[in-house]
Amino acid sequence: MKRNKLIILGLAAAVTLGSCAKKLDEYLVNPNTPSVDAADANLYLNAAQLSYESFFNTAKNLGSEVTRQIHMYGPTYNNAYAPTTFDGMWSTAYTGVFKHVDALIPIASTNRQWVNVAMAKIMRAHVMMTLVDFFGNVPATESNLGTDNTNPVADNGKDVYAKAIALLDEAIADLAKTPGAYPGNQDLFFGASNATGAANWRTTAKLLKLRAFVNTRLVDATVKDKINALLADADVIASTTTTARDFEFKYASRLANPPSRHPSYSGNYTANGSAGDYINNFFMSSLVQDKGTGDANNDPRTRYYLYRQRTNYAAASSETYPCTVQAKPSHYTTTMPYCQTLQGYWGRDHGDNSGIPPDGPLRTTVGIYPAGGQFDANQGVSVALTVGGQGAGIQPIWQSAFTQFIAAESALTLGTTGDPKVLLEAAIRRSMAKVGGFPAAIGAAGSVVTGFEMTQTKIDNYITKVLARYDAATTTDAKLAVIGKEYWLALWGNGIDAFNLYRRTGKPESMQFTISPNPGAYTRSMFYPANYVNLNKNATQKAGVNVQVFWDNNPAGFIQ
Repeated sequence: MKRNKLIILGLAAAVTLGSCAKKLDEYLVNPNTPSVDAADANLYLNAAQLSYESFFNTAKNLGSEVTRQIHMYGPTYNNAYAPTTFDGMWSTAYTGVFKHVDALIPIASTNRQWVNVAMAKIMRAHVMMTLVDFFGNVPATESNLGTDNTNPVADNGKDVYAKAIALLDEAIADLAKTPGAYPGNQDLFFGASNATGAANWRTTAKLLKLRAFVNTRLVDATVKDKINALLADADVIASTTTTARDFEFKYASRLANPPSRHPSYSGNYTANGSAGDYINNFFMSSLVQDKGTGDANNDPRTRYYLYRQRTNYAAASSETYPCTVQAKPSHYTTTMPYCQTLQGYWGRDHGDNSGIPPDGPLRTTVGIYPAGGQFDANQGVSVALTVGGQGAGIQPIWQSAFTQFIAAESALTLGTTGDPKVLLEAAIRRSMAKVGGFPAAIGAAGSVVTGFEMTQTKIDNYITKVLARYDAATTTDAKLAVIGKEYWLALWGNGIDAFNLYRRTGKPESMQFTISPNPGAYTRSMFYPANYVNLNKNATQKAGVNVQVFWDNNPAGFIQ
């Protein structure tokens, strides 16, 4: 009898515990990574957008390093990055962006949330193309099938690009439908709460198509007509006259719970007054010395792009700045910058993998644009947690200036619509307007000190010098060098397109060499991630980083 009672009590306890467990299980759902049975298109949209931002941030940093905007440690291209470097970027693409987008689309389609659907397709398309740009052939057709296929075969990069462009066309078609609801504040890019917001996404899809066509101009004989059709499109034309349709992820100034600051601000504006990243000396020299020195002569964006913690080199020594007591590498040209620029611009040379000196409070760091940092008004003061724009920056994914630059490149090299010189000038002016107006746009106009700000006279003087160089160039390639250099400067904050520009055109020319005289072949694509080649029996690691992506048919040794 006692035994029977114990059995009954045991069963009752099991049922009770089981019931509690089921109730507790309800609280195990992470709202930031929604499950399929949650069936909320807005939750998936949030997760997809945050994954997309994270993917872009990682990729743009890598592109900025190999194109001498921020520092690449090297010392050779083959060992600059290990395959594990790309594990996070790869996982964010496939298990972040793609996973959430693929779950979102059928739910949002059923609910006639066509703007949400289009947003998902546009983000997916851009990530697909960027994976090709960085790695070459990547899984697409067989990817994200779960247990049905754990070893997806890589598609040819050309086919992945075609799939991405088809997705952009689908998104444009979706945006022509009458939506049952708009995403509103759930849209972290345009806040699409009406037809105007939807039009901004339609424009973005068309601009990403234009970007893809220019990127493939070396291998697609039909691309001229495709580019001309887009340049004549009303949305594309409208996007070049305003920054309202610029495609960018916006950050806020919250320090914690949760933090919402630009990653570059968080990494460089610290409580101990020590910046984390090095900016490349060649990039700083291009801003500060290439067109002349001093505020009346150098690039008017300099004080917005860069913030100097010191305005001179008084602290430079063999301990804090070892290169100052070392000879310039013998393989450098006489005009190639090395170690120091001017006026305290404290960075690091390309491929310098020597030890890190105690110079965190001395390094030049990111300024107010685009990271929401400090405007440089000769303060000469180390960074802090809450200065300047306090991290309310942006990721400049695609801007009106970029459209004008690639239109100039295309007009020059393919003969597409427009005068390349006129387009070049328009692109520079658009970039200057964006950067000069940025502090006010993020509520930090007060950080710009009178006398140091960008002025119309400074802009005009700068453009006069650029156009004089363009006019003096006697060949198409020489003129392309002028366009490419200016585009590279405007791409500060978007290393993805700087990386593409350099491989596509070989511009800017005369880039600073690596410190090592024998760096090996330049990075034409990155190594495949370790988590891809180690866990996929159909994946094979590249022998080196000189493997070219499908749209790059330039000769070996074309760039270094």
